[in-house]
Amino acid sequence: MAVRRKSNWYIYFIAFGIALAFAITAIFTFRWYLFPEESRPVDVDMSGNPTDDFRPTSDYNFAVLTMISEGSTEVPELFILAEYNAVASRIALVPLPAGISMQKEGRTLSNVYAAQGGKKTAQAVEDAVGIPIDGFINMDHDAFVTVMTYFGSVSYNFPKTMIIEKNDEVTTVNAGEQRITAETFYNLIMFADFEEGESYRFNVIGSMLSELINQNFRNADSALLDTYFRAIAENAETDIEDSVYRKHKPALLYTVDYGVNPAEFYIPYGEFGDDGGFVISENSIITIKQKLDLE
Repeated sequence: MAVRRKSNWYIYFIAFGIALAFAITAIFTFRWYLFPEESRPVDVDMSGNPTDDFRPTSDYNFAVLTMISEGSTEVPELFILAEYNAVASRIALVPLPAGISMQKEGRTLSNVYAAQGGKKTAQAVEDAVGIPIDGFINMDHDAFVTVMTYFGSVSYNFPKTMIIEKNDEVTTVNAGEQRITAETFYNLIMFADFEEGESYRFNVIGSMLSELINQNFRNADSALLDTYFRAIAENAETDIEDSVYRKHKPALLYTVDYGVNPAEFYIPYGEFGDDGGFVISENSIITIKQKLDLE
């Protein structure tokens, strides 16, 4: 009498389910390679780098509000609007008065940050200047020094001797060509005695930051740009996500390859209103928009 063999259909069913799960996981994991046309532009390679056919468009433009504070629990004291025009391979740095007038808020940028945080501060600047801002970065002393150390030192020609007063200590930076480290850079922009006023201070800050970028941008490659972003993401307060950085990375690399001294600075002009707030001139706002190709 023949013995009837038991069916093991459920074993095959389980094996099929496991195989299907692995297949789905593999597709999602390697979809960049399997379906490149759906996950990246045709002029960007599998690593996110621009190909020889890449030409940046205005879609790669972005603006970021950068804020600098003394400590992690302190409100920012320095505000700089950084505009990247990918088509022109230009980075415009626009220092902003903390007392810039904001119709909706009616407070200084520092007060807005203290009450509502970085995102609302960026929104307040967007309302005041009239350009879209894609995110914010707030760096305290430690974050600034860490990030700037990755960028490298900067050689700067000081028109006069600068006096820095910090924690009852007075140090000087002599006039003439000086090599500035990240620590000295921070102390200069935050604690130096700019007796000529805020406009002169902004000119020095904008000039130094522009020189920092222009003297070091040629050293950047794909890996170093990733290092810059990680240094910001891990040490500073920011709402800029990795996906946003990856989207703009090809244009940034294009600027590294083809840009010529991409960084410049612009000091907005205007007048102080009756409430003590600084009102940016309409013509100055037009200039800021032009730098981002919005006019």
